[in-house]
Amino acid sequence: MSNQRKKWSIGLLTAVLIGSVTLAGCSSGNNAENASGTASAPATTSASPSESASPSASPESAEPYELNWLKAQDISVPYDPDNDVVKQAIEQKLNIKINAEMVDVQQYKTKLNLKMSSGDIPDVVRIDFADDFQKYAPLGAFVDLTDLINEQDTPNIMREVPKEVFEQAKVNGKIYGIPYQGGPGSGYRWNLVMRQDYLDEVGATAPKTLDEYYNLLKKIKAEKPDVIPLGGYTAQIGEVKFANNSFDNIFGAFGVTPGYFNQTDGKFSSFDIDPRMKEALLFLQKMYGEGLIDKEFATIKEEQLRAKLFGGKLFSWMGWWSTPNDYDTQVEANELIKAKKLGAGEKLPDQSKLPFKYLSLNGSLVGPDGMAVAPQGAPFGQITAISAKTKDPKRVLAIIEESLSLENQMLTVWGIEGEDYLIEGDKMTVVTDLLDPKTRLDKNGKFRSIQSYTFAPGLNGWPRYLESLPLRAAEPLDVAINNPFQITDAANYLESPTKIAKLVELNTMRDSTFTQIIMGADIGKFDEFVEKWKSQGGTQILSELEASFKKKAGL
Repeated sequence: MSNQRKKWSIGLLTAVLIGSVTLAGCSSGNNAENASGTASAPATTSASPSESASPSASPESAEPYELNWLKAQDISVPYDPDNDVVKQAIEQKLNIKINAEMVDVQQYKTKLNLKMSSGDIPDVVRIDFADDFQKYAPLGAFVDLTDLINEQDTPNIMREVPKEVFEQAKVNGKIYGIPYQGGPGSGYRWNLVMRQDYLDEVGATAPKTLDEYYNLLKKIKAEKPDVIPLGGYTAQIGEVKFANNSFDNIFGAFGVTPGYFNQTDGKFSSFDIDPRMKEALLFLQKMYGEGLIDKEFATIKEEQLRAKLFGGKLFSWMGWWSTPNDYDTQVEANELIKAKKLGAGEKLPDQSKLPFKYLSLNGSLVGPDGMAVAPQGAPFGQITAISAKTKDPKRVLAIIEESLSLENQMLTVWGIEGEDYLIEGDKMTVVTDLLDPKTRLDKNGKFRSIQSYTFAPGLNGWPRYLESLPLRAAEPLDVAINNPFQITDAANYLESPTKIAKLVELNTMRDSTFTQIIMGADIGKFDEFVEKWKSQGGTQILSELEASFKKKAGL
């Protein structure tokens, strides 16, 4: 460590120690008040050490707590935080004053890292877990929350984040932040999408098993020879998309998913080298040879896949949850234009609240054993942490706890009831025409930045999230995230320097090999790939993951 780094670390550690003294001096306070999320008063140093583990309550007459906030903002869109009516409502409700420093959303991470390096840390920090948080937390940048977060004193936080997730989020055995993921948890986000009208035309129903799907694709090819049964596409940025998503349902029915690690009794392996992967590739090779898979799957981009769909030349593909909404409308428009019922320059009215007319959404296909896997994202990707330099860390934690009551989450996520959203009976509706599209101001000349000042919504998802979406957005997301076969990557939150250094290279080798096999190369290439994967870093990665797993488990 350089002398400069040492000085910075010592300074931060000193700040943490000062914060610890402050925390230790706070009374446990009234637990009923804590449960309701009342913010704490500035701490004193008169209490005993045994009273140090609870956010304390503060009188309502306390001065608003000032929070320095680094706010990611699209600078091309007009916005003034001092004229934001939702921000003002949050400040009043939580008895705080947010000093918002604007930074372009594309520069947020760079700006935050500069602040972290200089010690100018915002009071509440939203930071990527995998690299930045794990780097700065051991240096004393954030308040140690290990003894402060518990069922009795922070019930709202514990409701949002399960104990096992906090265990995953620990750094050197301590809790330095609250795991965060916006939206409804970290669920799977892909669906097998098919043309429902083509299903109807060939007299078929949506398949549930891999065999049913395979036979359906053969039927489509026989009865609609100008239609591609299954399409795929490459990623926009440097990855072969099929390796992780375009053929999810095929891989998943064999119990594997490319790119994920698995562990049994502390022993790690990779699905990339699993013998079942070889079986899946042989099946895909068979499908490709029979003309059931688009010959261009490894070279075209998503926009080219869309063109095939909109032109009536594609039956099925793996789709991101949000894409069917617009796709269904575009397919309908094209069909009406072909039937001369809609002019070429005309557009359909908003269809987002209507049922799908042309697309069918489907979950995982199961294999012969009735099982499948669907690769969901990591349980969390970011952490909300409290700066070690904030003047009263315990009160900041109490503010976060209060912000996670259901009532306050509705405010921080959806805005002001009766203005930004409506509740009619049991139904919530987001008001979408409140702002002028050019000025971004409401009729009273105010900005309304909902979802901009959320503290730590946790993993259970923003309240009423699915309900807030129009039907054509809610339905595919609901199908995707409620897929019962979701699995997570066993390597999540484990340390492996070799994985960081070598995984891109190994993945590139995998994608190339798998593509060649699917397109007809000798299956022996898989065995060659397995040996190269192991010798070129894979075995070392597995060893490091196992060691990290044991360390985290205290073994």
